[in-house]
Amino acid sequence: MFIKTGVFHSKNSNRYYHFLDEDSVIRMEPVPGKKSGIDFLLDDSYPIWILRHSLGKVIGEEDYSKLSETDYLTTNRSKVLGLHQKGGSLRDLFYHGLKVPMSSSAYSHAVGPIHAGIIEPGHFRFSVEGEIIRHLSIRLGFQSRGILEKLKHIPFGQFVPVAETISGDTSVGYAVLFSRLLENMFSISVSDNANLFRGLLNEVERIAIHIGDLGALAEDIGYYPLFGVCATDRGAALGLMEAWTGSRFGKGSVRPGGILINKRISWQDAKEAAHNLEHIFKKNIEPQVLRALSASTIRERLQSCGTVPTDSADKFGFLGPVARAMGSPRDLRKADESYKDWVPLHFHEERENLKGDAWARFYLRYLEIQQSLAYIKNTLSQIDFESLWAESAVVSPLSLNQMEPKSGVYFSCFEAWRGNLLTAIEIQETDRDLYIRDASVPNWHALELAVREELIGDFPLNNKSFNLSYVGFDL
Repeated sequence: MFIKTGVFHSKNSNRYYHFLDEDSVIRMEPVPGKKSGIDFLLDDSYPIWILRHSLGKVIGEEDYSKLSETDYLTTNRSKVLGLHQKGGSLRDLFYHGLKVPMSSSAYSHAVGPIHAGIIEPGHFRFSVEGEIIRHLSIRLGFQSRGILEKLKHIPFGQFVPVAETISGDTSVGYAVLFSRLLENMFSISVSDNANLFRGLLNEVERIAIHIGDLGALAEDIGYYPLFGVCATDRGAALGLMEAWTGSRFGKGSVRPGGILINKRISWQDAKEAAHNLEHIFKKNIEPQVLRALSASTIRERLQSCGTVPTDSADKFGFLGPVARAMGSPRDLRKADESYKDWVPLHFHEERENLKGDAWARFYLRYLEIQQSLAYIKNTLSQIDFESLWAESAVVSPLSLNQMEPKSGVYFSCFEAWRGNLLTAIEIQETDRDLYIRDASVPNWHALELAVREELIGDFPLNNKSFNLSYVGFDL
């Protein structure tokens, strides 16, 4: 079975392409017979959030106040088509004003776009009855940085540094994605050592985020032993990233043709540093995670909270940990050249813990940390660190600037910590058009579904259990 996980409309050629995920392998194909966003909307095999992100246009305020709440809440595709188009154009998902239907006993209120702390801006429109969320509508688009337009015009040598800023907590993931795009365009080869090391960097990025998220969820439910150790010892993963790359977030390391490593340390020290991360996790963090997993109060707080139906992962195109917490095995690492001997999770053994609720999203993070640590340990012996530390095979930005790509369409995909990332570029002589789809794009709808009929006070917990990227959407 395949799902349609992305749609690219090149405005230069007026061609449509879609991305098909079949058994965790993505291919890109032209789409015949469709001439507009409405044609895609009428085809129920395309998830609506992906379409509105990819093909949506600015067509003003969304006013659904005269609809019945039942019609607004339905997931029946044929009944909700009118919500997503106006005058034959598909709506985008940016906020332009939003009015939702309410019963006489309910009230509506907005959260955002300005939030407490440093969280990015987003508009959350709740309709609440008593303390129960009847529905949540999420709209983004408050801080678009013009990245797509920038990439259409800048030299190719600047592509990867810009890509690393798309979503700062996924710097490695986006650097690999765009390095591969350029490698495909210019037939640039990458050594086995560098390819495998890219996978290690991606897993260290995943571990760092997952540890932080476990701590954040523990804090939200008042379980401070786990919060405290995650807040401090997340630094072990960030420290390993800094030891290997010179940056705690891995910036400046992955580049077309290979990697740039931190040569201020020896290859022996670099290899040994990986063992320290596993040691700290096993000694300090894992005992507190296991203690939390065995506490009945933690289970009671998280189980059946924010449940997304497990059969909706393919229907709505949910990705990454969000989908895997629903028992979906989709994971591009199973067929990735950077992941030799990758061992997928045994979903059939964990089906009781992966039912699409907040508990599943908490528990999956622990499973994935274990999985990543095991992969790092196994792969260390397969990389010639001495040769890797002596390599200087990356293509310089100046050389990339001087390369001329052949006209055509190129794409790249990569399983970052939030899920698979996609990018594509169509080159027509000197003209370019680009597409970027962050893993968060379809998963925002999963959050909308998760909080229906939940207590309004549980929204922060559920939001943290997803940890989606606003900036990965606002390009």
